[in-house]
Amino acid sequence: MIANFTISTPTAIHFGTGTAERLRSVLPQDAASVLLVRGSSGTHALPMADRLEQEGIAVQQIVVPAEPTIQSVNAAFAQAAHSVPDAIIACGGGSVLDTAKALRFCLERNEGLPDDFAVVDQTTLHAAATLPLIAVPTTAGTGAEVTSNAVLGTSCAKVSLRGHFLFPSVALVDPALMKSAPKTVAIGAGLDALTQTIEAYTSCQATPYTDAITEPNLRRGARALRGIIERGDDAAWTEMCWVSLSSGLALANGGLGAAHGMASVLGERHNAPHGLLCGRLLAPVLTQNRSIADIGSQAFRKIENSIEALAETFPSDSDEDGLSGFTNWLAQHRVPRLRDYAEGKPAFDEFETAASASSSQKNAVPLGQADFRQIYQAAY
Repeated sequence: MIANFTISTPTAIHFGTGTAERLRSVLPQDAASVLLVRGSSGTHALPMADRLEQEGIAVQQIVVPAEPTIQSVNAAFAQAAHSVPDAIIACGGGSVLDTAKALRFCLERNEGLPDDFAVVDQTTLHAAATLPLIAVPTTAGTGAEVTSNAVLGTSCAKVSLRGHFLFPSVALVDPALMKSAPKTVAIGAGLDALTQTIEAYTSCQATPYTDAITEPNLRRGARALRGIIERGDDAAWTEMCWVSLSSGLALANGGLGAAHGMASVLGERHNAPHGLLCGRLLAPVLTQNRSIADIGSQAFRKIENSIEALAETFPSDSDEDGLSGFTNWLAQHRVPRLRDYAEGKPAFDEFETAASASSSQKNAVPLGQADFRQIYQAAY
C-alpha cells in the first residue's frame, strides 16, 4: 500500500434518478440570476431554464456547440462578463461542463484565458471558488462533474486548465437525463468512462482510494456499456452513470494513461471525438503495456485483470488475443479506426508530444516513442 496519498473530493454529489429535480434547492436561496451553460439541443437545460424563470430567477444562456477551446471559452466570457450571476449551472456533456468550469475561472478573475496556461497564477488556480457552479451531466462519460480540470483545445493539442478552483460546487448526477443521448454520443461517452476506469486503475499513481472505486467497475463498466448500447435498459444506464462518476473521482485523484495522452493529441489534430478515440486506443495500449510490464508486478496484475474483464464481457475469438472480442464489438458498432480520421495515411508523427502528455506520464508502465508508434499502428 502507498504510505502517503491525498483524497480530493470537494464536490457535493447527489446521485440517482430524479436528483436533477433538486436543482433549486442547491442554488443560493437568494439567487436572483443564473448563467446557464448548455449544449446545442438544450433537451434538458431549456425546461430547467423555464422552471427557474417561473420562480423569478433571471437566466442568461451560453450555448456550447462543440468541444471547447481557449478561444471559445474567451468568447463565452466576453458574452457573460457584463453581469456576474449568482450561480452558474452547467447542463450537458463533458464539453459543456468543461466550458462552464473554465468560464467560472474567467468570471471570478474578470479576465480571459491566456494561450499559455503556464502563466496563470497558480495561487488562484488552487484557491477555492466563491461563485457556485452546479454541474448537471447529460452524458455518462467524462466524469467532469467531479474533476479539477477543464480540457480545452489549442492549435496543436488538447490541454488541461487544472487546479482546485475547477471543481464544481455541486453535481446532480441523474441517470434519467442520459437516456435521450443519440447512440453515437452514448457509445463515445461510455467508451470514455470505461477507458478512464481502466487507466485510473492501472495508473502508476493509483492509490488505495482509486483502486477501491475502479477495480469493481472494470467488469461493471464493460457490462454497462454493452447494456446501454444493445438494450438501453434503465439498470444499465444507472450502472454507466456510476462508472462515469467514479471514473472522474478516480482520475482526479490518481491520473490516467497513454490512451488519453494520445487522444489529447489526435483529437485536436484530426478533429476526432475524444471518447471514440479512447475506445479505439484502449486495446492497443493495454496490449503494449502488458508486453512491457514485469511479469508478476502489480502493474502486470492490474493490466491482466483489465484485459480479463474486457474478455469476459466481450468474449474473444482467439486464444492469442484476449481483446479481439472487444475490438470486434467496436467494429460492429462502427467505432472508427484511426485511418478514418487520417485521410488514408498515418499522419500522426508527433509521438514525442503524446509521450510527454500529462496522462501518458501516469501510464501503467513507461512508454517510449517507439511504443506510441506501435500503439498507433495497431489502432490504425
